[in-house]
Amino acid sequence: MRRVIRDALVRLYWGPFRYLIQRLPVGAVYALGGALGRLLALVPNSRIRGMRRAAPLVLGADASRGAVRRAAYRAMVNFCRNDLEVLLFPALNPDVMRKIMSIRGREHLDAALAKGGGAMLVFGHFGANQMIMPAVGYAGYDMYQLSAPASVLNEKLPESRGASVRRTRELRWEHEQTLPVTHINIFGSMKEAFACLKNNKVLGIALDGGGGRKRVVVDFLGKKALFSVGAASLAMRTGCAVLPCCVVRGRDGRNTLVIGEEQAMATAASKAKQEVALQRNAQTMVRALEDCVRAHPSHYLYFLSFRQLMSEGGHDAFFI
Repeated sequence: MRRVIRDALVRLYWGPFRYLIQRLPVGAVYALGGALGRLLALVPNSRIRGMRRAAPLVLGADASRGAVRRAAYRAMVNFCRNDLEVLLFPALNPDVMRKIMSIRGREHLDAALAKGGGAMLVFGHFGANQMIMPAVGYAGYDMYQLSAPASVLNEKLPESRGASVRRTRELRWEHEQTLPVTHINIFGSMKEAFACLKNNKVLGIALDGGGGRKRVVVDFLGKKALFSVGAASLAMRTGCAVLPCCVVRGRDGRNTLVIGEEQAMATAASKAKQEVALQRNAQTMVRALEDCVRAHPSHYLYFLSFRQLMSEGGHDAFFI
């Protein structure tokens, strides 16, 4: 019975509700997302429980119960607003983006592209990270994004879901494909990523995703964590500019894309020293993500709870 109710709600969400959201003023969408988040934070459910379990990973093991609950509460509000934005993807355009998102540090991206070697935006699954794509694309930049299609979760998630839920992941991917970027499947060939940087374009890549075969141990949130070396390897092989970035959501729901200064990447004088340089560069990139998480813990709780779920299902652990 529970699955029947859930599947019915999913069909409603991606049916009539989706079209309603696309017709509402964006301010009303964010207000609705905030209301839904506050409601769901008070109702017992697996998502809020997962966020509460994840909160001590950021706040510390000695965090008070009140601090954990407040962080999870804010994380649920952020999650709902993030999810409503996915419904908005097909309706986004430059005018809408100017109303709902600002860019801070754009001069760093312009300076990087002026060098002619391409620019890599590195970030984590922090906040509304998918909004980086329309923010950069609708600002006039030619952007490529290393992506894992949402439909991949149908095979990788350690859970059993009905056909309607599986279909929503396919719909989510269809919405992502309406964004002004060229998607590169992270589980496929990287030739297009190299060509993007060679042609002095912008490439977006998440540091903490599940793609990539090789991982290194880095310091993250006071623990040892496993991160892919994909971004560090690509930067070293192409010599592109590497810029950390993150999306921070304000109280009114609107986002700010914060682009940091170009990061200095270590080079390897010999093949024997390549592993050391890879690890150092991965650590440099992760440190910028850690700064974002420390400043806005609630923006990262959903992803941490997701990684815990994946680990419990037999996939690679995030923390050692």
